Amino acid sequence: MGDLRTILRGIKIHRDVNWNYSFVHPTHWYRYDMQDRYGFIYTPEQDPRTGFCITIRDLSDILDGPVTEADMPALHEGLIAGLQQLPDCNILEEKEAKKGYGIGFEVLLTFTLDGETCKRHLRLLYNDRQQFTIYGQGVPETEYDVFHDIFEYMYITFDFGDILAQQGVILPSEIGIYWQGEDENVQTEPRVPRKH
Repeated sequence: MGDLRTILRGIKIHRDVNWNYSFVHPTHWYRYDMQDRYGFIYTPEQDPRTGFCITIRDLSDILDGPVTEADMPALHEGLIAGLQQLPDCNILEEKEAKKGYGIGFEVLLTFTLDGETCKRHLRLLYNDRQQFTIYGQGVPETEYDVFHDIFEYMYITFDFGDILAQQGVILPSEIGIYWQGEDENVQTEPRVPRKH
């Protein structure tokens, strides 16, 4: 019999109206709002090291225009250089990624986190001038393998837009996810909205 922690008891929609994206997550998972940046972590247990994470960054203050295919080589070089700074980083797989209007990279890696091996499946997507960092990870790495299918399901349902509106369900913007972090310096909405 499989691990009972992987049983879905229901699903909810994470609908971020400020940044205009959404995805599905298990109803019984815990939500943590990141404190040092705009982002969220959904975890099966009360350990935020194992879970599904999404962070968003508006790059309009450093970019004159949208990220394009021509930017990919330099972005890839910077991504790999940054990942190699992680303790004991071992890149297992890497490839280009596309999701809706987003372009970027997908990397499966292990590294040391809090003295244990962490396994992470990272997707770094650029849509217009916004950077979306999305990953499922497990600590120890066997936890990644346990929750891999749920992480993949959450990513598959991720959309640049409101998946409820796409189904014809129109909700007021007050019914959505709002960041509850305490750092006043964190940007909670884009300076320049995306075109799509």
